[in-house]
Amino acid sequence: MLLLLYPNSLRYAKDKRPALLLASFLYISYDTHMLLTLKVGNTTIAAGIFAGEKLVADWSISARRDYTPDELGMILLNFLAAHKIKASQIEGFIVNSVVPPLNWAISKAAHKYFSTEAIFLNNRFGLVPLDVKEPESVGADRIADCIAGFRLYGGPLLIIDFGTATTFNLLSREGHFLGGAIAPTMELAAESLVKTTAQLFKVELSPPRSVIGKDTAENLQAGIVLGFLELVEGLIDRFEEEYPEGLRIISTGGRGSFFKDQIPAIEIHDEHLALKGLRIAWEERNREQKSL
Repeated sequence: MLLLLYPNSLRYAKDKRPALLLASFLYISYDTHMLLTLKVGNTTIAAGIFAGEKLVADWSISARRDYTPDELGMILLNFLAAHKIKASQIEGFIVNSVVPPLNWAISKAAHKYFSTEAIFLNNRFGLVPLDVKEPESVGADRIADCIAGFRLYGGPLLIIDFGTATTFNLLSREGHFLGGAIAPTMELAAESLVKTTAQLFKVELSPPRSVIGKDTAENLQAGIVLGFLELVEGLIDRFEEEYPEGLRIISTGGRGSFFKDQIPAIEIHDEHLALKGLRIAWEERNREQKSL
């Protein structure tokens, strides 16, 4: 591991011994093996690099279903280079994907550019008991959220992921996935409304001062933003009513911080919950294989 300090971060105390002030430094690790995690959604691909339990770099790109292995490989290599990380440092590659057409390209890119196998998280990992009618239909994104949610925050827990869709994921005190709900997002509703109505237009999705809109923009904000706040709060109330076990409620995903700021019932926002879930899944899988 190498720590580079800017010259002005070196100071001398009265006794002339050097004191290192770490307020400003550049951290580069050349000898640490790292884990590459990918969260592949319908609109974005989020990536995270872990050194042990620490997330040392993350980024996201727009998702395209026609990426070639070379395109994906070069995109990942460029981002790694921007963070001073070498491809040879990547010892593991784990993915949760809800876009099956991209899985082949990801697998090929992992082999060609990182000399490793891309491991795809699914219900067969067995890290979260799935107490639902069709366990095989539970998305890898929800499984990743549940793995990290229970390991980091315990249960019972309601995880609300504000991704391309808004998913509500209920975990029992023992960490079993009990089911949940899926709703559209504000963005999806707003886009659909604008596309199908001739006289409406895009507006900033921020809460208006009043539910009584005085112009078209305020009317749209009242209906879409306040409406979706009520949707989320209403579903939280219903979960708490049907599962009165003292739920902790956390948010994740792109709009998660916005909803946490607006809804007091949401206790924590964890932006990188799914990436952390992938890291935990990788570690637990490796421990299990080593014990065999």
